Amino acid sequence: MTQLTLPPAANCRYTFVGEGAANVVFEVHPQPEGGESNSHNVFKGYLLRVPKAGTKAFPYSELQSYWESVVRPLFEEGDLTEQRLVRLDASGETISSLNKVLEKNEARRRKDFRGSRVAKAEYGMLVEDMCKKHPDDVVLEFKPKWLAQSPSAPASARRCRNCAREACKSSGKPIICSLDFFESPSDPQALPLTLARLTSSLLPKNPESSEHRRLAHWLQINTLIPRLRDLQVSFDGNGPLSPNTDAGDLQLAMTLRDCSCFVRIPARAGLPVEAKIADLDKKNGKAKLEYWQRTERELIEGGYYEGTEQPPGKTNCLLERAAANQF
Repeated sequence: MTQLTLPPAANCRYTFVGEGAANVVFEVHPQPEGGESNSHNVFKGYLLRVPKAGTKAFPYSELQSYWESVVRPLFEEGDLTEQRLVRLDASGETISSLNKVLEKNEARRRKDFRGSRVAKAEYGMLVEDMCKKHPDDVVLEFKPKWLAQSPSAPASARRCRNCAREACKSSGKPIICSLDFFESPSDPQALPLTLARLTSSLLPKNPESSEHRRLAHWLQINTLIPRLRDLQVSFDGNGPLSPNTDAGDLQLAMTLRDCSCFVRIPARAGLPVEAKIADLDKKNGKAKLEYWQRTERELIEGGYYEGTEQPPGKTNCLLERAAANQF
């Protein structure tokens, strides 16, 4: 594994970018000494990701080894955002500086994340920045979870795994039905629904805009999402409830199901749409197996796959729409 070393905290300035349950992301602004600016080239186009304290995630060195040896070989070149380990200073000054940045940005943070801090860790990670390259670029992020039906779902299911889970959570927020990604070329409802969920307030309201047309074209011709779906399926043919499920394969399948897809639409119409998969962190199969099984049982026994839960709910799932159209 190629490793870099982060410059001393005194020679860097950090900007808070965002966070998840287990990690925080910062932009690094190295301050050159004596006119030397080589370190700027290392960080250009990358963000610094560091682990949060108090999580059960694997150390970054193990995450990176898994990504390089297991995950990356499954994809074509350019499918994934690049990532590299970076050693943090042993003095703890960098961690202290990052936590001070978090303290100053508490008001911007999600309520349930406020108060969490960066862990004392040996490594951080430099991850490819998929933000705008030009002020007028459009960048979309979505979670391509469960792109195929769960092998554990009842044969009479009227919802895919993703929509069944959302119905169970009762969030009330409209989501993308994962199956619509693959019906877009033929289903007249699928493409408009997928576009609406992806774009929300990020694109102009005009569906005839250049951004909408280019995104619609990408949805219809991309090979990235179908490849991800095929991988999710190939490593989990039985589901978490089956005694025949291989623990290592299930762990990989769940890693592939809990990732992010970034789509960047350049402002210049002549430039191609860029799309990459990120956040493919190794899942802790031993720690998570019971949770995965419990969730699956809840969806089955609670009627969320079949749409018979009480009180009854409704989703925009492709399967539910198809069932409704039969009557």
